[in-house]
Amino acid sequence: MVFIHFNGKQPIISADILELQNYLEMTNIYKEDYLERSYRSLNQLGVFSTIKPTIIELPGHLLDVHYFLTPAKKQSFSFDPKFTSSFGLLGTAASIKYTNKNLFGGAEKLTLTLGGGFESQPAVFDDGTRSGTSFNTFEFGPSLKLDIPGLFPTKVTLLSKRQKPRTLISIGYNYEKRAIFDRNVFQLNYNWKFLVSKTQIFQLGLPFASVIKYVSIDNSPAFQSQIDALNDLFLKNSYSNQFIWEDFKFYFEYNNKDKEFGGTKKTLLKHKFLNAQIYFTSSIETSGNLLSKFQKYQDTLANGQYEIFGLGYSQFFRNDNQYILARNFNPKSSVNLKLQAGFGIPFGNSKTAMPYDYSFFAGGSNDNRGWKARSLGPGSYKYYLDSTSTAAQIGDIRIGGSLEYRFSMGSMLKGALFSDFGNIWTYNEDAARPGAKFGNNWYKQIAIALGTGIRLDLDFFIIRLDLGIPIYNPALPDQARWIFQSREPYIADGIAYYGLSWQTAAQKRSRALTYLPKPFLPSIQFGIGYPF
Repeated sequence: MVFIHFNGKQPIISADILELQNYLEMTNIYKEDYLERSYRSLNQLGVFSTIKPTIIELPGHLLDVHYFLTPAKKQSFSFDPKFTSSFGLLGTAASIKYTNKNLFGGAEKLTLTLGGGFESQPAVFDDGTRSGTSFNTFEFGPSLKLDIPGLFPTKVTLLSKRQKPRTLISIGYNYEKRAIFDRNVFQLNYNWKFLVSKTQIFQLGLPFASVIKYVSIDNSPAFQSQIDALNDLFLKNSYSNQFIWEDFKFYFEYNNKDKEFGGTKKTLLKHKFLNAQIYFTSSIETSGNLLSKFQKYQDTLANGQYEIFGLGYSQFFRNDNQYILARNFNPKSSVNLKLQAGFGIPFGNSKTAMPYDYSFFAGGSNDNRGWKARSLGPGSYKYYLDSTSTAAQIGDIRIGGSLEYRFSMGSMLKGALFSDFGNIWTYNEDAARPGAKFGNNWYKQIAIALGTGIRLDLDFFIIRLDLGIPIYNPALPDQARWIFQSREPYIADGIAYYGLSWQTAAQKRSRALTYLPKPFLPSIQFGIGYPF
């Protein structure tokens, strides 16, 4: 039999919730693994400061199991200051958090967060002011998250205890202010989470209403005039009001960090030799399909989009995958591999591209470090032959990865050698960016960089400085893409584009070099924490 004691006090949590955490059931034969599962499951509730299981042997090969539970502090406040470096540019943020670990006596966890900060964001248009190198962005917003055992609103006992279902409901608001726009985002999420084992987590959004997101953006007159002058439908879509209603959302995570390997002695030795930690995530999202069923009741906007609440809603399918492997040779060195592939298909009510928040970008401190954040791609688009090109490029498709060797240079100083590769593409043709569409020659458009880095390990966070050197630039002409190849085809492109026909050959060449950017210029990347 199983007995639960609360240090002489009344139970603080419902009996159904406690029973779902116990695997030493009366009909089961005792196994040490069942005791470990029960302990881990009770601990994951987060409502007990100490958990002490006691087993008493009885005649007839029977056992009494007693759990002595000490309630943890129910409510708490915390203050969390931190540095950020999302795009290789420094930022600072802070948040105040209130947590209630047992809101209604069923291990419901309520978290209220109020946060804000200053960040550096890459410039959209390269105006020569280096606006991305200062704190040019202010963000502020509250969020509320409720974590409930079971599949709310059904009974907590609907599914087996081995599936560990939880319901995550969150609502948040974010205000972002930059010199070029003010942006307001409201978002509601409703997900079911399943802890399948020590290694796997599944999340499934509430069918037909997984995520509801409203984005309102107020562009400055100068910024809007720049967008209008380009007449770029992709850019207009990115910096316009948006309404996203996700019908379906699925997320899978695998992490073998806590996995215990069993089997023969040979198998155990094999796993010990490999010593590899694997982390894999995959997500699938669809949006706008439910709303599209009611188009006969909807009005249309000037661009032909069907609208709801005065906004054209997005319709798309998106899949994103990431695989990370870490192999330790010894405590002082390791090889780390990251592979990522994702794509989004806009269709129906989305006429041009994916919504901005669901698009992909390349370059930066956590991506291809040979390029500045969001400056790589898309595809073989020749940015240097477009005087109206933006400094921030986005796409609908991403393929890339990194291979990094990390080693110790002392107690706090670490070093790294790395190679990054990848690019982004658009799903549809973009007249403003020739060569951006994903096609059969995509593998010839994978940008490659080599580099080295130094990291200062302060235990509580890591300060990172990386130097990435582009060695293969897919935007250049075929015979000039590698760093060791001649620059002449690249210079010829510049001469033709800038119309330098009235000069001598030497003058034209010299003049073109003053207009053209250096295609293999090393990039210095600053980051907080490891890139992956």
